Amino acid sequence: MEKLLHKNIAATAMVAVSMLAGSGVQAFSTTEAQLHFGDGYRLGRNGLDETARTTITLEHFTAFEHGDVFFFVDLFSDHDGPSTNTQSSHYGEIYGHLNGSALGLSFGESGFISDIGPDFGINQGDDFLVGLYGLRASFKVPGFNVFTFGVYAYDNVTDPFDRNLDTTYQATFVWNAPFEVGSQKFSAQGFVDFIGDQGAGVDSQIVFSPQLRWDIGHAFGGA
Repeated sequence: MEKLLHKNIAATAMVAVSMLAGSGVQAFSTTEAQLHFGDGYRLGRNGLDETARTTITLEHFTAFEHGDVFFFVDLFSDHDGPSTNTQSSHYGEIYGHLNGSALGLSFGESGFISDIGPDFGINQGDDFLVGLYGLRASFKVPGFNVFTFGVYAYDNVTDPFDRNLDTTYQATFVWNAPFEVGSQKFSAQGFVDFIGDQGAGVDSQIVFSPQLRWDIGHAFGGA
């Protein structure tokens, strides 16, 4: 199994630091902008050779009474490699979730599972389009604001290399765990995608994006 691991040095400008999917909060919305720089990327301007990359990410999450919507858009630029290849590009994902309670399901207040409902997504980039459809479950885990697990059909609609790729699966964990060290506030959050073999030489993949965040606003006296 191929593992695609990107090491990033991230400077994050926070508009809001909170993700409360599956926590029962209604009519909640947050948007943030992030600036990332990393090296050792492949399939960028250098093709299969490594390239450095700067990425600006716009990320948004809204939770409402019957579900939630999450999306992000990456705008990135590669800094080295042959000038004949693409220097800048974009990539985005959007997911919509419908709570099981909106479909008449009930999970109780004391159970380990707080919700199970349908989830739909679109992944889109340059000459690249994938549709995802499946189920996402939210769990009540002590110490976590968010702990969800989704299973999807991963349907290749458009492939940039015109390969006839198979429909496969994607399994996704998402988490957010706030904690404090002394008077300082932190959070450990992120996601991991497990994507199955798609045929045509495309092996199974792990896409892993953990983050450790320090609440600088709180450290300087903010609410």
